[in-house]
Amino acid sequence: MDSQILEVCGSRFRFVEGEDTVFECRCGHGRNGFSSDKREGDGKTPVGTFPIEFAFGLEEPPACLLPFRKITPFSYWSGEAEDYNTWVESEPGKRDMSLSEHLADYPVEYRFAFSIGYNTEARKWGLGSAIFLHCKGARKWNTAGCISLPEGRIRTLMARLRPGAVIKIINPSE
Repeated sequence: MDSQILEVCGSRFRFVEGEDTVFECRCGHGRNGFSSDKREGDGKTPVGTFPIEFAFGLEEPPACLLPFRKITPFSYWSGEAEDYNTWVESEPGKRDMSLSEHLADYPVEYRFAFSIGYNTEARKWGLGSAIFLHCKGARKWNTAGCISLPEGRIRTLMARLRPGAVIKIINPSE
């Protein structure tokens, strides 16, 4: 099967399958640019090549070739030390999730999204969490460190990306 590479360079996004470009479009990225030394809360998008781990969202997509997780009212992306940078289901009041991202709070961005495998293999607290490829916000392209695309492009990726797809993020100023 042909490889699938998502390329990000500045505000340019390209989806390449095998030797063919499927589409190119504008994308959003961290409001403070890019970093090869990512830190939690710095507003920067990490630089490197990372796997696309799974798809998720508030709605089930019509088609999806990757494993898919549906967001519930109890879904968080953990910023807590004990399960840092992982998906956690936690009912209110069960534990302190104050450093975590409540996924249902982002109905536009996380309607459909992908988990980018940044700092997930050997998780290190403080090096950045919740790095996703998600739908563009209603009013802005910039993100807290994720990559954003128009929802139509995310839907295309939902229907086409297979296990083994990677995203290559390049700092345009390097």
